[in-house]
Amino acid sequence: MRPAFNKKRLPDYEGGLKSMLARLEARTGHRISAQTVIPPEMTFVTWCEQLAREGLKVDGFPFSLESRPAMRWIYEQIPTTIEEAFKRMFVIMKCAQVGFTIMEMLVAIYFALKFDPCKVGLYLPDMKLASAKSTERFLPIIRSIPVAYERLRADRVESDGSLTRKRGEGNVMIRSMGDSRFHFLWTSGAAMTESFPMDLVTFDEVQEMLPGDIEKTRERLSASRIRYTLLGSTANWPDADIHFWYQRGTQHQFHTECPHCEQSMVLDEYFPDCIAYDAEAPRDSDSELTGEYRYICRHCKGWIDDPQRGQWIAKNPEASFLSVHFPQFLSPTISPRDIIESYNQADDMKNFYNRKLGKPFVDPTQIPVSLEILNKCAAAGMAVGLQWETRAKGTFMGIDQMGAFNVVIIKKRLQDGRQAVIHLEYIYNDDPFERSSELMVLYGVQCCVVEILPNYNDAKRFAQKHLGKVFLVNYEKLSEGMLRWGDAPKLDTSERRTSETERDRYTVTIDQYKCMQVSMVRFQKIMCLFPDPAGLVQDILDKGVKRTSQVCKELAFLHFTKTALVAEKDEEERKYTRRVVKVGIDPHTSYANMLCDVAWSRAYGTSQFILPSGEADVPTKQQMVEKLMPGLPKQVIEMIQEPIKGEICGNCTAFNQQTGQCHERQLIVSMRDPGCPLFVMASKS
Repeated sequence: MRPAFNKKRLPDYEGGLKSMLARLEARTGHRISAQTVIPPEMTFVTWCEQLAREGLKVDGFPFSLESRPAMRWIYEQIPTTIEEAFKRMFVIMKCAQVGFTIMEMLVAIYFALKFDPCKVGLYLPDMKLASAKSTERFLPIIRSIPVAYERLRADRVESDGSLTRKRGEGNVMIRSMGDSRFHFLWTSGAAMTESFPMDLVTFDEVQEMLPGDIEKTRERLSASRIRYTLLGSTANWPDADIHFWYQRGTQHQFHTECPHCEQSMVLDEYFPDCIAYDAEAPRDSDSELTGEYRYICRHCKGWIDDPQRGQWIAKNPEASFLSVHFPQFLSPTISPRDIIESYNQADDMKNFYNRKLGKPFVDPTQIPVSLEILNKCAAAGMAVGLQWETRAKGTFMGIDQMGAFNVVIIKKRLQDGRQAVIHLEYIYNDDPFERSSELMVLYGVQCCVVEILPNYNDAKRFAQKHLGKVFLVNYEKLSEGMLRWGDAPKLDTSERRTSETERDRYTVTIDQYKCMQVSMVRFQKIMCLFPDPAGLVQDILDKGVKRTSQVCKELAFLHFTKTALVAEKDEEERKYTRRVVKVGIDPHTSYANMLCDVAWSRAYGTSQFILPSGEADVPTKQQMVEKLMPGLPKQVIEMIQEPIKGEICGNCTAFNQQTGQCHERQLIVSMRDPGCPLFVMASKS
């Protein structure tokens, strides 16, 4: 028989809480109000303002929202209840140094206290940033919230509110507060995005994260009763990073109201014209000097001294989640002079737009290929009669491999030396290398380059099946040159002891930035041609859904325009770092194309083919011989010029009969030198 319900047996939570508050106040000398266990009706912004009155400090300074009405509105958007938070997302595309990280950590503490137990994942791009955030940003804030800090340092919070078994502040990567947990993680490791169930996930510095990383990490919320997501970052590339998420949200912008004509405007939409010089304005309150930069109304040209007077308005109010753009115009500590001087002195305009205006920016010099350039390559290809082919010989292949997914591109050489793309294929199955092997045979591929990772075993079996024709690629920053072939005949002691089947002899090490640069230049110079882009149709998987696609037009051309080449100057080391940047998506076709060009260089070198302007520009064989060896008997010259037969350099497509050099391989050879393994017989026509 079930025992009768007895109210007296229930723990006295209210009395225990009051007892705990009293002990904490006596110990710390700091008044602790009811935000310890946050009342159900208390909003996030009210809680933060209460903390400010009670001494909350950020980076050593008192926390306050009094001079930040635009930011206060953002604090008001944080949900108060689990029902409001459930499956919600909040995206903030911001400028630099406006306090998003502070807000993010306060949200984490608010949720952990109010919805205890609550597992919070605070994600950054890499492990070092996660560790630094835990120790240098999170701990100083929580130390100024006494009740949260006491819970952080306790092993257990008893039912009567007492804290037992004191210890330290927890592990750097995992800190406990009551039954709640704070996980400081990073998206660059697969285990970090998939291993921990969460109730709240926050993403800081989203500009270093791919949308796929964020989507995969958000799956950690699947079993939660809360499932709230907060993203914030300075802007980076258009349609990528934080801008990718901002565009899918409500796109709230702050409309500043002019005090004269009462018209509203978004200041960053007409920058730099939103700032003008007022010769009569006082420089500052302590100086008699005049002349200062001020915000100006685009309608009546009146001066605007308070850019935070106005309201937030959504551009896309029907979106399923909230997104906000926050520029430095809304910061009370950054003046119009600061912004306009930074603009006038900027060496890197992208950095200015990202960090000052909080807007994405693309430098045309960093995105080397546009849709216009690719359409010109296609027009040139169709002009010479290029067609998508199902069979060929003497071709080159590049493969970008992922899990159960290969992207293949195949090229052949035209008579004038230009490249012709004759096949593209997106292979989706459990063994994509089986289909890749079929393509090797169908297109008579003489050299193929494939990424060695992530599926090393599959790639190696593929290379062994086509021994000597398939090369596995490794990436490395090379100080000299752009690639290094690994099939040299000289072996070290370790390699000689390893069997041929186990040894990775056919490898190539490449500098990714340099090789990608060469590939993109071929598009710019219209040296890589395409057949009709709409003429190649295949079935693809789009987010798990099978559909028919014009793969060259819809996928390949998109991938080429989403590949950036970035050279950034490290001010401390005073040198430039080079990297290939994936703009919003993983541009698999760009990497397959680059690897195809590496295979191409095996036969034709990495230089661009340059057509001579006329016969007079190139010396004949006889002229060269007479110049190099003056006085040579005529009979000897005639012997040298006799027709030659067989697989020798003089009969190869790479040999120039006029200059007597294999100039495309950047080698000096003789016509009678034996042909290399990649010899291709020149046409006799």
